[in-house]
Amino acid sequence: MRAVRYTAAGAAADVIELVEVADPVPADDEVLVRVGAVGLNPVDVKIRAAGSDFGPIEYSPLPGWDVAGEVAAVGAAVTSLEVGDAVFGLARFPHAAHTLAELAVVPAADLAKAPTSWKVEQQGAAPLAVLTAWHAFEAAGLVGDATGRRVLVLGGAGGVGHLAIQVAKARGAHVIATASPAKHAVLAGLGADELVDYRDAEALAAVEPVDVVLSTVSDGVPPLGAVRQGTAVVTITAFPDGAVEALRAAGATGLERIMVTADGAALAEVAALADADRLTVLVDGAFPLDQVVAAQERLETGRVTGKVVVTVP
Repeated sequence: MRAVRYTAAGAAADVIELVEVADPVPADDEVLVRVGAVGLNPVDVKIRAAGSDFGPIEYSPLPGWDVAGEVAAVGAAVTSLEVGDAVFGLARFPHAAHTLAELAVVPAADLAKAPTSWKVEQQGAAPLAVLTAWHAFEAAGLVGDATGRRVLVLGGAGGVGHLAIQVAKARGAHVIATASPAKHAVLAGLGADELVDYRDAEALAAVEPVDVVLSTVSDGVPPLGAVRQGTAVVTITAFPDGAVEALRAAGATGLERIMVTADGAALAEVAALADADRLTVLVDGAFPLDQVVAAQERLETGRVTGKVVVTVP
């Protein structure tokens, strides 16, 4: 089969190649997936550039974690899935998974049946990003019925952010999101109740206190006026110097940096929301397997709305 390989650390154009490797064989608790689409995430480009483990995330010269496709074979102990099922998942994360290929072996527990209402590009785009939002809200206590609760999403137009808006809305929350004005209409269409230009200090200062803050942007810190006693603040990146102390002084709790993990059970709930027309995925661009360099370079521009996806014929 064909697979993407990194030859060294460095720029995408210098270190990415397509190679022929042996077809993988599933273990008893694994599924062989004929890959249809693979989402790219910021961690993909960071770990490629570094050429080594990125914190707790395992480096491999054969990349890829998101996956969507069709079950081609199942291990002897797998009973939840059958050959021919359309599936999606976040494979093995934060351990290496090698999904950026024509075939991938994935633990059955990391997969769910894919939403029938989504195209394969959306199925492949969603897992890491939507699970990040899902786990972040769990860490912040935003579970079940969140009617009446106020949520602020910093970076609402990104891969995680646009899905976080919808997950919070599906739970009944009032959602405020930051983004550039050019993206406000799109995010309003996804359910955001209030939109704020992230570059407008006056508008940010006017945001009224919220119950939950999810920061999806590098060095993202909520305006202190939006924080009150008991506001749960969760980030997917590191807090900048001094931010934790300032947020604690304003009454914030949690102040947690979350690490997503593979979670097929949560993805089954995501699929149900999608098929109930309560969750969608914005695909910024889809690139064939032999254009992975262009796909990673697009992601690295930092101007992506939603997700960048690699499709596998």
